[in-house]
Amino acid sequence: MSWSEFYLIVSGLITLVLLIIAFPFLRNKNHAKRDSLSNTQIIRQRLVELEREVKEGLISEIDKRQAVDELKIALVDESAFTAKKTGTAPLVLIVGGLIALICGAVVYSQVNQMSQVKRSTNAIAALPQLSQQLASGNANSLTQQDIADLALAIRQRLRDDPSDDTGWMYLGRLMLSIGQEVQAIEAIDRATVLAPANSGHKITLAQALMTTGDVNNLQRAQGILNGLLANTPDNDNLALMMAVVSAQVGDLAQTKRYYAQVKDKLPNGSDMQQRLTVRIAELEGRASDMAQLTGSSDGVAGVSADSNMLAPGESSNMSDTALSEPSKVKTGFTIKVKLSEEAKVKAPKEGFLIVFAQDALSENRMPAAVVKMPIGAMPAAVTLSNKNAMMPQYTLGSLSDITITARLSIDGDVSISSGEWQGSTSAQVKQGQMPELTVIINKEL
Repeated sequence: MSWSEFYLIVSGLITLVLLIIAFPFLRNKNHAKRDSLSNTQIIRQRLVELEREVKEGLISEIDKRQAVDELKIALVDESAFTAKKTGTAPLVLIVGGLIALICGAVVYSQVNQMSQVKRSTNAIAALPQLSQQLASGNANSLTQQDIADLALAIRQRLRDDPSDDTGWMYLGRLMLSIGQEVQAIEAIDRATVLAPANSGHKITLAQALMTTGDVNNLQRAQGILNGLLANTPDNDNLALMMAVVSAQVGDLAQTKRYYAQVKDKLPNGSDMQQRLTVRIAELEGRASDMAQLTGSSDGVAGVSADSNMLAPGESSNMSDTALSEPSKVKTGFTIKVKLSEEAKVKAPKEGFLIVFAQDALSENRMPAAVVKMPIGAMPAAVTLSNKNAMMPQYTLGSLSDITITARLSIDGDVSISSGEWQGSTSAQVKQGQMPELTVIINKEL
């Protein structure tokens, strides 16, 4: 809607209000005039009748004059009442109309959204320039106001055309630039659904999934990159992304394969080269230790060096043989899980309580220890130690600083799902000790 159309509509509404206010006055005035004419006609008719009655001898001349005087007095009283009544009405109506207009203007000035409408109009006008800046990777130079305006304009554009995959992609990139990974993934996911043949959308989706550090998202990114590399196996950018995400999920074979493809093209001594080299050596060491442990004892079978999470419904406790601790001295924590006041009302009452520990000093999001149990009475007491490790050589005892998270999960999966609640705390691992910690679940996911 243009401003001229807006002003035209407002003018029409004001005119309608004025007509509504004036209508009762105009109607009453015409009605009073009709009543006055009617009374005059009645008096004239009565005068004619009095003349006829005198001629017929029904009344005397004195009675006639007395009746005529009474009619004149009644006519005068009626005229004075009508004049008084119609004389005060315009003033009341004018004052009432002015008060109504002033009140309407004051209320409108308080509740109108003109500033927001103007802001939306300006944002839409600046959309091409801001979108180009966002697409060129210069999102860091955008101010908070630019980001808010750009989000507003993109949402307005998507409201008008929800099938615009480019608009959803712009929104996803914007959310990603300000750290809103969940909203970013949802928007980019929508863009890939609308344009499934667009490989650029899929690459952006994989990048967004990789930023979360969540195991399920990383595995999904790995699957997307696998599909893209199947079509363009010589794409070094995709190969590097594949090496990085495979390293994050602990997939040694894929990490080595794609790192070998790009390592000669990385600058010597670059941070990425060093991190991948260290990660490959770490994964190879774990695989070697696992092989030695499996070959020398009847320890836990079926544990893969690439395991990253528990399958839904799978027990988190491993055999004491594989993770035996000398002299039965445990390393871990005794954790009391509590709910915030809001979580007591909104958090799921059925499902699973999952408590897990992650390394706070690295980007490795694989839990070092996990305990899963049905949701019961709160507060709940949980013991998290080396016995709850997912891999024999990756336990709480191998870490120094950790982040302990307690999550109320609907499906029992350690990956994040909508409607779940969690809380986290940081702690330092003390070898051979089981200090007490408290984790308050206070955040909805």
